[in-house]
Amino acid sequence: MMIKEYALSNFEIINQFMQTLTIHSGHLVNIHAPAWIINSYQLFSKQRPRLKKVGIYVHITLKSFPITLSLDVSEQILNEYIQGIGWDDLQYVTFLKFHQDSLEFHLIFNRVMASGEVIDLNCLGAKSQQYDVLQKSLINIIKKEVRSDALSLS
Repeated sequence: MMIKEYALSNFEIINQFMQTLTIHSGHLVNIHAPAWIINSYQLFSKQRPRLKKVGIYVHITLKSFPITLSLDVSEQILNEYIQGIGWDDLQYVTFLKFHQDSLEFHLIFNRVMASGEVIDLNCLGAKSQQYDVLQKSLINIIKKEVRSDALSLS
């Protein structure tokens, strides 16, 4: 498992991902109107016009996962991770990329909250807290899957 975090000076990365990937989920943005996503991000960030780094890009890679990584399982992982790091109130979109032996999550957060407050960039750089939150989420999902399999066998 690997987590990388980067500050963004604009939201063009969203357009880049939309060229090759499908939006998986989002918060405070209409994921069913892709043409307007960047506009809605810019509306929030315009509350803080002097802000040079307006977004945060988080790239998570999971390799050699012991259970099948379906869309449902991926959504559970994302939800628990975002809530666990306390960014569930931010505007964000997520993209997934399945590989033969791994899964990549691409999350783009707006640093500016609806209230106008800003997430500090000092929090960037995945530390043990982010890894702990992700590990806990993965363990919870594995336990659910094992219980579900055990119940279906009985």
